[in-house]
Amino acid sequence: MKIATIDDLPEVLAMSMKFMETTGYTKYSDEQTISNLIEAIVTGRQDTMIILLKPGVGFLAGQASPFVFGTGSIASEIAWWINEDQRKTGAGSELVEAFEYWAKNVAGCTLISLTGLDDNIGKFYEKKGYKLYERAYMKET
Repeated sequence: MKIATIDDLPEVLAMSMKFMETTGYTKYSDEQTISNLIEAIVTGRQDTMIILLKPGVGFLAGQASPFVFGTGSIASEIAWWINEDQRKTGAGSELVEAFEYWAKNVAGCTLISLTGLDDNIGKFYEKKGYKLYERAYMKET
C-alpha cells in the first residue's frame, strides 16, 4: 500500500477506466479528463486529496472538505477499484482502512463517506461500522 505518485498515473488511469465502465459516468468524461484529475490529485496537497494504491490490486481516491451540515470536515471517496481477480482477498478492507487512517490523522476529518452501486458493497460498509444516510439520484439537464 502506498500513496500514489505521478509515476503511478498509468496504472491508476487503467483501473479508473475500468471503474468508469461500471458507473453511469462514462458519457460525461473521457480518458484525458480522468488522467488530468489523477494528476491533479497526486501532485496536490495530500491533506485535501489522496489516491491510495495497492499496485496490481486496486486504488481508493478521496478528498476532504468542510461538512456542509455541521461542524468539522468529511472525507469522501471519489472512486475506488479492486481488480476482479483480487476481490475477496482483503484488499478492499486494506484500502478502506488506509483511507480511514488518512481521513482522521492527516486530513483531520470527523466523518467519512463511501459510496457504492449495489447492496453487496453496502453490506461490506456496514460490517466496517458505516451506516446508510441517504441515496443519490441524478437527472441530466
